Amino acid sequence: MSMRQGMAALKMAGGRWWPAWCARFGLAEVCGTLTALSGFAAGYLSTGSLLVAAGMATMCEAVGFYGCIGVKSTTAASRATAHLTGFRRLAAGTWHAVTEQLASCAAAEALDAFVVRPGCLAGAAWLARPLPGGVWLGFAVGKLAADVAFYGMEAMARRGLARPVAASPLAPAQPGLSPR
Repeated sequence: MSMRQGMAALKMAGGRWWPAWCARFGLAEVCGTLTALSGFAAGYLSTGSLLVAAGMATMCEAVGFYGCIGVKSTTAASRATAHLTGFRRLAAGTWHAVTEQLASCAAAEALDAFVVRPGCLAGAAWLARPLPGGVWLGFAVGKLAADVAFYGMEAMARRGLARPVAASPLAPAQPGLSPR
């Protein structure tokens, strides 16, 4: 998708992407950012190594972010499967959580956790070292760059999951989800 097509899709969506993003990821992003900052600070202040700090920030952010996502997914799955009991409810709730939230994040998270996020955090902090408060400024810039990359990958994965459903002859017509 080109930049022009992406902007057209946002305009076509009527600007509804921001409230949808906030509802889906807002609280998780706050939790992840706070735990990432804590991990970065603990790693950097105890070792002086930006690589250790970036690794700790990445691990801590995953715990904070996915802890929040897990609670939200479990709550939504519990509501969606309230009419079931026993093993059927557990299986349906798990399926609901995986298909609604976790599946689109899994591919993005794998690349993000091992390559993108540690590289952005350590690289930006290292480049900003000469500036006043440079390591912390670099952390913020690296976090922002990693988040933009993550959410871009997550959106592509979510679209990839939605396309086969939209292309199904049984799927209802949904504006904005046309198969290619």
